[in-house]
This record gives sequence, C-alpha cells and structure tokens, in this order.
Amino acid sequence: MRAVDFHTHLGGSPRPGYQDTPQNLLEWLGEYGVDGALISPLNSLYSGCTDHRPENDAIFEYCSQAPGRLFGALCVNPLIGNPALDEIRRCKDTYNAKVLKLHPWLQGFSITSQEMDKVAELCQELGIAILFHDGTPMYTHPLQCARLCRDFPKLTVIAGHTGLGDLWREAMLAAQRYSNFILCLCGPREAAMREIVESVPAKQLCVGSDIFTAERNDPVMWFRWASFRSVEMDQETRRVIETETALKILGR
Repeated sequence: MRAVDFHTHLGGSPRPGYQDTPQNLLEWLGEYGVDGALISPLNSLYSGCTDHRPENDAIFEYCSQAPGRLFGALCVNPLIGNPALDEIRRCKDTYNAKVLKLHPWLQGFSITSQEMDKVAELCQELGIAILFHDGTPMYTHPLQCARLCRDFPKLTVIAGHTGLGDLWREAMLAAQRYSNFILCLCGPREAAMREIVESVPAKQLCVGSDIFTAERNDPVMWFRWASFRSVEMDQETRRVIETETALKILGR
C-alpha cells in the first residue's frame, strides 16, 4: 500500500452523474497515489443525532466492499451516556472497530466532561483510538485533546487537523510530550508541516484530506496531499507518515 488518507467522510453532496461507490473512491484516491482511507460518518457528527447505529452500519458496510483498503470509524455522542458506550462495544464486537471519530464542536460536548472520560476509558480498554476534529476553540483545542493522553496513557488520541492553521504549535508541543498523541496533517500549511516533521517522530504523524466520498474532484484532495508532498524529507520518513502510522493504528 502506497499511502492512507486518514481523514475522510462518507457521503456529502454528490457530483452530477457520479456514483459514490468504494470502487470509484479508490480510483479517485489512486489518482493522487493514495491506496486506502479511513472513512468516518458525516450526519452522526451533528448534535441532533442520537441514533448512531444506522450510520455506523453504513460505514462498515461500505468499507467491507474493499477490505484492507477502506477502513471504517464509528461515531457516537458522549452526551447520550450509556447508549454511547453500548454502541462502541457493539461496533467493536461486530466490526472490530479500531477508531472512534468525535467532533466536539458540532456535537456540542466538552472534551473535559465526565461523559468524555467514560468514553475514553472504554476506548482505552477496548484498544480503540479516538480521532478528534481539533483546532476550533473553545471546544476542540489540541491541548484539550492531549489532556486525554495524560489521563489515559494507553489510549491513542489523534488530532484530526493538527490544530488547523492557528494552533499547530500547541499540537506539535503536545505530541513531543505524549507519545500516544498522533497528529494528522490535515490543516497546517507547508511551513508549519515542515517544522512539525522536523520536530515530531514520524510514527506520530499521518496525513488526511477531509474529503467527502461523494464529491469527486474536490480540490481539497489535491491541495492537502500536494501540500504535504511539497515538504522535503527522506523516503523512509515519508513512508512512515503516509502509510505506516495509519496502518499501525488500524491494526494492520
């Protein structure tokens, strides 16, 4: 496998005449030298969603059509309490889920809440990594995400945007402190990525685009991957960041 896009979403606004299928997605990714992707839900990331099961099932059904290349991330809202914990257990038991995607800003919960801690504790127990939307104060500061690395040292926490354009230094410093804090390079510009790559071990870095699978030829796919590949590094470092980090989180 050449590369894994660790930040995509199922669905979106379909391009006219385009069918959102795993095969078409892989063809699109392949145009950019990307062989696989982690796919998260979309509608479940909004606060109005309380029944996450149908969309989680849709994610894993979609990915099952391209095993070993497409990987599903489940979603719950920690605020719903025990049903969220039950759904995490179900996805682990049914699909061997490896990643939970959370968007505190859209879902309307605090990373510092007791409900979040219960989710983090369960994910640590089950070996499920948590991928956060980050970089949007006040809900999703990278340091709020990194706090979970301190309190749950066996939990893998992923900053899905590495602080975006403004908070990448905080994300970088947190990754230097916590080896279980992973940065997905999906937001910082080239100069920031260059400093991050020089300062954080490659095994704590991966790459994502934040595309929607139904929106083929979205220029963000080209922009995010071209930006990363413009950063100079040796081939082994690039291989680890583009492929190895993601596959290790996914248990491959």
